[in-house]
Amino acid sequence: MAAEALAAPQPQTVVTAPDWKMSVSDWCAVVGASLGAFMAVLDIQITNASLKDIQGALGLDLGESGWISTAYLVAEIIIIPLTAFLSRVLGLRRFMGVSAIGFIISSVLCGFSWDIHSLVVFRIFQGLTGGTLIPASFQVILLYMPRERRTLGMAILGLTTTLAPTLGPSLGGWMTETLGWRSVFFMNILPGILLTGLILYGLPKTRIKWSELAGIDILSIVCLILGLGSLSYLLEEGAGHNWFSDDTLRICFLTCIIFLPLFVVRQFAKLGSLLNLNLLLRRDFLIATVITALSAACLYGGIYALSLYLAEIQNYSAMQIGLVMMWVGLPQLIVMPLIPLFMKKINLKLLIVVGLCFFCYSNYLNSFLTQEYSGEQFRISLIFRAIGQPLFMIPLSVLGMSSLLASEAGSASAIFNVMRNLGGSIGIATVGTLLLTRQEFHSHNDVELLLMRDTSTNEQITILTKHFVSKGADLYTAKAQAVVYLLEWVQKQATIQAFCDIFKIMYIGLFVAAILVVFLSKSKKAGGLDASGMMH
Repeated sequence: MAAEALAAPQPQTVVTAPDWKMSVSDWCAVVGASLGAFMAVLDIQITNASLKDIQGALGLDLGESGWISTAYLVAEIIIIPLTAFLSRVLGLRRFMGVSAIGFIISSVLCGFSWDIHSLVVFRIFQGLTGGTLIPASFQVILLYMPRERRTLGMAILGLTTTLAPTLGPSLGGWMTETLGWRSVFFMNILPGILLTGLILYGLPKTRIKWSELAGIDILSIVCLILGLGSLSYLLEEGAGHNWFSDDTLRICFLTCIIFLPLFVVRQFAKLGSLLNLNLLLRRDFLIATVITALSAACLYGGIYALSLYLAEIQNYSAMQIGLVMMWVGLPQLIVMPLIPLFMKKINLKLLIVVGLCFFCYSNYLNSFLTQEYSGEQFRISLIFRAIGQPLFMIPLSVLGMSSLLASEAGSASAIFNVMRNLGGSIGIATVGTLLLTRQEFHSHNDVELLLMRDTSTNEQITILTKHFVSKGADLYTAKAQAVVYLLEWVQKQATIQAFCDIFKIMYIGLFVAAILVVFLSKSKKAGGLDASGMMH
């Protein structure tokens, strides 16, 4: 069993970990951990699809409803770096069990929320418990799967964490329309019970290490909470509040630039024991982490941009948007099981580059939007994206984690997931900001262009005026309607051009990520790599 293999004394020299045969309990732990990661990621996207209904039911304005997502994301990103320390103190089994039970309770409380204040408090609790399940799932796979099966473990985890963001909108839209918005929270009950059972059965019992609490680094925890919390809030709310024109956002910016560097310095100087940031000094881990952050920015930013485009330009409902997004999820169900085989036959760096190029090409196709570009036209680009995501995400995780010791799994998974979440937040914030700035830029240029073309513009106004007169309007009203119609058309075209700019920036970012792959260590196929397994 994995527990027996891990119970052996850890030698100081780096040697390849012995393989073992996975028991039923080991498989239960891996499946349970992957289910936990899936639920935690799904709960972000599935709730976003219900925001309008929650807003109407609780009588919220747009700013208040935004807190439903922000509260969860800020709490999640704060707790992720603490998972290495908490799992070390409580033991992985107890820590994940408590987190899973807490996630069920908080989900039920969210479903029974009576106003925005109660819902935000319960969402914070849900983020704190759900956020731990993502890095903890990495730990389980890295610690409880032998070398030759670890690529399969990463494929299972990759399937859950890449499908969740794409299936979330469609599932959330369907449940909201058929069962009501509260159902998106209550749906966590049964999977949560299954997750809890699998974790408690699959992971070995350990004692609480009270001695670790005696040396707890309070200052580092405070710096982490203040630094990451303010940065997350800044990224989530910045675009909607014109960034530094808002006093709260300015305070958040000052807070994060003071406390985050202080936290980093303490961890590198070993004054704190929360995270082993020295792992970032290892080339492969650092490059893999940077590529993960870049790709996460494009992954989450792309989903956000596409959802906005379909809602604002094509007037799609949440359900219709979800049906379009299915073209990202369904092909992955076919590709994902083949990844372990590809990793045995093909060089890992080549797989990563091919996957990133597919993802890059998907965004390139989306950078030529027109007013007629709707759900059907996105199908090819989404299929390219669906093929590309697993091709680079899973080999990248394996390659980035390949030289780590078992004792470093907690810190490595926490760092990896914090950077992925931060990358996602940066991507969404970038989309929001670019949409505002580029829309204003194109709108200004298009209006100037219309004014320069006085003859053709007047002809268009004349044609539109005749149209509105034929509909029963008087001449004065018809001319006013024609001018308004023309200005709205210009605004819509400017918005479409802004979306094109967003997808252009994304494919440039992914192209940069593909170039970074060159600097990873030379790798053979996963099946022939000694380093492909966690080292003890």
